[in-house]
Amino acid sequence: MAKRVSSDGGRARSGDDGAVQWLAATDARLAVRGLWWYEQNGRSFCRLPVQAQGQVRDAVWALAQCPAGANLCFRSDTTRMHVRAKLQERVPFAHMPTSGHSGLALYAGAPYNMRPAGVAFPEVDALEFEREIFSGRSASMRDYALYLPLYNGLEMLELGVSRGACLAPPSPLAHDQPVVFYGTSITQGGCAHNPGADFVSILGRMLNLETINLGFSGNGRGEPEMARLVAQINARLYVLDYVANADAARLRHTLPRFVRILRAAHPQTPIALLSRVVFTEDCLAAEGMRRHEELRDIVMRGYLRARRAGDRNLHFIDGNALIPFGADLAYSDGAHPSNVGFQMMAQGLAPQLRRILLLEG
Repeated sequence: MAKRVSSDGGRARSGDDGAVQWLAATDARLAVRGLWWYEQNGRSFCRLPVQAQGQVRDAVWALAQCPAGANLCFRSDTTRMHVRAKLQERVPFAHMPTSGHSGLALYAGAPYNMRPAGVAFPEVDALEFEREIFSGRSASMRDYALYLPLYNGLEMLELGVSRGACLAPPSPLAHDQPVVFYGTSITQGGCAHNPGADFVSILGRMLNLETINLGFSGNGRGEPEMARLVAQINARLYVLDYVANADAARLRHTLPRFVRILRAAHPQTPIALLSRVVFTEDCLAAEGMRRHEELRDIVMRGYLRARRAGDRNLHFIDGNALIPFGADLAYSDGAHPSNVGFQMMAQGLAPQLRRILLLEG
C-alpha cells in the first residue's frame, strides 16, 4: 500500500522552503535488497552477520562493511530526489573514481527496464555530502533503486523526497530467493564508475532478481568459514567466482570443499562455477595465458568430476567467453573491469543464468 510522506519525523532541507522530506535509509517504508542479514544485524549495512566478526579474517570483516550491491528499493511519485550521507573513511584508490567507491547511484523505471537516474558522490577526501539527484519530474509512480557504495561504509544515509509524495513497496521480483555471488574484487565491483555498474547489480536489473554480492577484494580465498556463511543464505542459485584470488594449489584444495559445504546444506540448489575472465596481461605472453588456462582447467575438471558423480545441479560458466580476448576499453587497470567490461560480463552471464534457472524452474 502506498503511503504519503508526512511531516512527522522529517526535516526539510535548509533554504528549500520545506519542499523536501528526509527519510532515514533504515525507514521501514524503504525495502533493502542485497543484504541477507539486514534485519538480523539491526538494520546495519554490513554484508555479513554480526556473529561473523572473529570467525572470518579481519580483512574480510572490514570489507564486509562496504555495502557493495545493496540497494534501497521503493515506488514513489516524488518529483525530486536528494541524498545526504556520511562515509566511514577516505578511500585511497588511484584506479577507481570516487563516484564508484564512495558514491550513490539511482536507477528508475520498471522491472527489467531500470535506467540510470543520477549519481551522488562526495568531493575528493570529503566524508560527508548532500546532493540533489533530480528535480522537476512529473508526479508519476515509478520504481527506484538507490545503490550504495562499493568500497566504503556508511555512517549515515538519508533520502529526500517531495513533501507529501507517496511511498510504496517496490514491484515484485521474478523469484523470491536471491542469487548469491561469492568472489573477489571483480565481484565486489572494482573498478566500476558508480554503484550499480558492477556486473552483479547489472544482472539483478536485467533478470529482475535480488542479487547478493559477497565479493571481497583480494580476499575471496574460498575458506570453509566463508562457505558456511554463504550456506546460511536460502538462495535460488550460488555463483562461485573467486578464481582471481587463488593460485592453482589453493584452487584445487578449496573449490571441492566449498562445493561440499554448500551441498551439505542445499542438496538440490544449483551452483555455478565461474572461471576467471582474461586479464590484459594474459593476452600479451604465452606464459600468462598458460597460467590462466591452468586455473580454468582446474575449475572445469572439478565440475566434470562432480557431474560424473551425479551432481546434475552443478554448472560451469566459462569466463573466457565473457570479455573477448584483448577487448579494448574493458579494463580500468588490466585486471579490474571498467563499466564497459562489467556490461560485457553481465550480457554474457545473463543467458547462462537464465538457462540454469530454467532447469530449476
